[in-house]
Amino acid sequence: MCGSTLCLPGEKGANAVRRPAAIGLATLAAVAVAILACAEVDPPHRDVRVHVEGVGIDANDVPVVLLEEVGGTRWLPIWIGDSEARSIARKIESIESPRPDTHDLARRLLEGLGGAMERVVVTDLRSGTYYATITLRVGARRVEIDSRPSDAIAIALRMGSPIFVREPLLTARNAPTAAPTTSAPSI
Repeated sequence: MCGSTLCLPGEKGANAVRRPAAIGLATLAAVAVAILACAEVDPPHRDVRVHVEGVGIDANDVPVVLLEEVGGTRWLPIWIGDSEARSIARKIESIESPRPDTHDLARRLLEGLGGAMERVVVTDLRSGTYYATITLRVGARRVEIDSRPSDAIAIALRMGSPIFVREPLLTARNAPTAAPTTSAPSI
């Protein structure tokens, strides 16, 4: 403030442009309201229930798990690793492994501790990488754990837990109609 007027930073002496303080504060308030009114607010996330339609290999010999909307027509392919693909495929084809794999071990640990897996949600796609969360419950305690989607899906299949995908991931922009021929999103 320069007396009863508002001066812009760096304005001093004869070079200062004097503005009534009330006008400057009113303008500042109007700009702040406009910025807040235009700010994007994330809407609540809608999670869409999906099931594992299958596991396959794309044109580049990369394993992919296909999640399909329950009662709908949308689907989401997620490119995954070889061992996760084998683990998911064994479970959906009801093939028992002679020894427990990592996902079987996770199920046994959770059950041994008296816990339950409430749900899995594929939550995001950032820089070509999918993200997921696993929601666990042990007694009254509920915990969300960050996970690779492939691991979360493999464990959910073993636990009989529901799998969901965030609505924006099922849009045409994020769910391609054909596997890419160069680089696929990873997990």
